[in-house]
Amino acid sequence: MAYSNWRTKKQSSLIVYNVPKYKSIDIIHGNNYQFIGDSVMLEDALPQNFYLKPSRIALLLSKRSDSIQNSFQQENFLQLGNKRVLIVDKKISFIPPSTKINVDIIVISKNPKVRIADLANTFNCNQYVVDASNSLWKIDNWKKECEKLHLPLYSIPDKGAFILNID
Repeated sequence: MAYSNWRTKKQSSLIVYNVPKYKSIDIIHGNNYQFIGDSVMLEDALPQNFYLKPSRIALLLSKRSDSIQNSFQQENFLQLGNKRVLIVDKKISFIPPSTKINVDIIVISKNPKVRIADLANTFNCNQYVVDASNSLWKIDNWKKECEKLHLPLYSIPDKGAFILNID
């Protein structure tokens, strides 16, 4: 019991859930979590209980919060400890900067009109993640684009939830 309490207090991560049609992300620090996603996931108990609650119970999460310690959010950029996350959930116009912006992961959600090549021209990114709110044909197109550009893509509909541990 003491070990699980200690482990819970030390946990810090971001989880992108495998929820068809909905953006669902938890930022976790200790036993607190901040939800980022579609409001229906907060309002409707059925998908919340089916998709989110099992993980939250397993991780001993007990308190929903509006902000998490050691995290900063501005628009769709998240700074979580030393990890930088970009959430792309709508069309973005790109003007490539003189120096690329470093991000650890880019989460693509909600079927945005975006090309991986445009993202790659703007960001140095270690991992692209596409969630289950995207249509499968768009995910297939992004997979092909990533393969051509030799960029890593994690497909949540194919592989399940994505977990980023935060140092």
